[in-house]
Amino acid sequence: MKVKTTSRTWVVPAIPTNQHWLSLSNLDRVVNPTFVSVIFFYEAVLKSKAFAEIVSKLKQSLREVLVQFYPLAGRLALREDGLVDLHCNDAGVMFLEAVVDSELCDAGGRGCGGAQPVPALSGIDAARVGPGPVFLPDQVSPMPVLIIQVTQFRCKSMAIAVNWHHTVADGFSGIHFVRSWSEVASGQPLSLKPVHCRDILKPRPTPDSSLVHGYSTAILKGDELNLAAQINKKPAIAKLFNIGRVAIQKLRMVEDDTTDVFSFSTAEMISAYLWKIMVRARLDGRVSKSAETADAAAKSASTRFFMFVDGRKRLDIPAGYFGNVVCSACAQSTEADIATKSVIQIASLIRKANRSINEDYFQSLIDWVETKGFMCSKSEHVNSLGRDVAATFWIYFPLYEVDFGWGKPTFAARNAAPRQFIDGISMMPSPHGRGHMAAVLNLHGDRMERLEADPMFTSLLAQQPMVAVKRESKGENMAPVA
Repeated sequence: MKVKTTSRTWVVPAIPTNQHWLSLSNLDRVVNPTFVSVIFFYEAVLKSKAFAEIVSKLKQSLREVLVQFYPLAGRLALREDGLVDLHCNDAGVMFLEAVVDSELCDAGGRGCGGAQPVPALSGIDAARVGPGPVFLPDQVSPMPVLIIQVTQFRCKSMAIAVNWHHTVADGFSGIHFVRSWSEVASGQPLSLKPVHCRDILKPRPTPDSSLVHGYSTAILKGDELNLAAQINKKPAIAKLFNIGRVAIQKLRMVEDDTTDVFSFSTAEMISAYLWKIMVRARLDGRVSKSAETADAAAKSASTRFFMFVDGRKRLDIPAGYFGNVVCSACAQSTEADIATKSVIQIASLIRKANRSINEDYFQSLIDWVETKGFMCSKSEHVNSLGRDVAATFWIYFPLYEVDFGWGKPTFAARNAAPRQFIDGISMMPSPHGRGHMAAVLNLHGDRMERLEADPMFTSLLAQQPMVAVKRESKGENMAPVA
């Protein structure tokens, strides 16, 4: 599959914005400075509408919705003091048009085993914003914060890829924008207007960062990178797996623990299950239930499970607040313990970590970033050496409600390329409807092979591989799981 970019334009708000600087909150500054990418497939939509007509409608509705979401038409830029902030200057959204020389089923469309993300259709590479996966402005080049690519397939199907800079918006706010755009395109009023007052999330007069853990200002150095390369023997790959109702029900039945399995949420159980089998894959399946076959290093090696927690229900902020309101909770154990503990015991670790994230913790994190000044503050999952897992849950996001006027998508998911140093889980709604989920797992090639051969995994999940897509220009650079 070859992807050819046919048009590259800038789209600005229909009504000019009064130019101003929008100061980022400390929760904006602590996220990984990368792009969050999603993709939507619309099957056979071009059989009844011309591609040019659809593109024109998308651009016009984008102009209109940007009046409300004007920060997305701005630029991340450096102030004179060296601090990065958001310049709301109507510089525009990068809008790309592309064609591929194949059909949607070549990307795993309906009737071909189920669709999956295709990072090469994101438009990030064609937008020429840098090699990634970290995207930062400098004194010469401010950073666009929204990139959109619309791609037509030979079979008259279409893909819409949307990429927003994580510094500007988290998953909730990004999908809030996408759904609002579709509402404008289909002639509906906005179901939720954005609120652009980031000074709501401000540090206390006397900062207290005592509750913060799992965050750091450190960066990986040469020896650490060499160690990571030794742990991670093959390049990372990503694959999408469907988790159906039966699989979820079966997961709750595999335990013989006396604890009430139904007291745990589905997210807690799936997180625990996936953490366990990922550790088993890292240990090459050599850890038995008694851990007698594990070597000393494997027994003592630490592993962490990072979960990204939304703070909107924990903090008193407006429903339409646009920005980042997330932090990472961190559960920790040893690899040998995770490989041998029951799923219920692992779920208990995850629950404890998740419940430690409350209003006080968010405020403590805001204070912590303030005390670090200009230093690079981030969740420690960014510095993982290959033994940690980062999990993002989008299972309740309305991805399948994004209707621009020609019907709902047949498939929608995060669209990130594989990340090298950390195992990743992205959970999202399934195209099969309620009760089903989709999981994109990010693992190094050798680990993925062992995971797929593990009976504990194959007995529950059906695998669907990602599609390799080749650009005519240089290779695609995409953001890691954020």
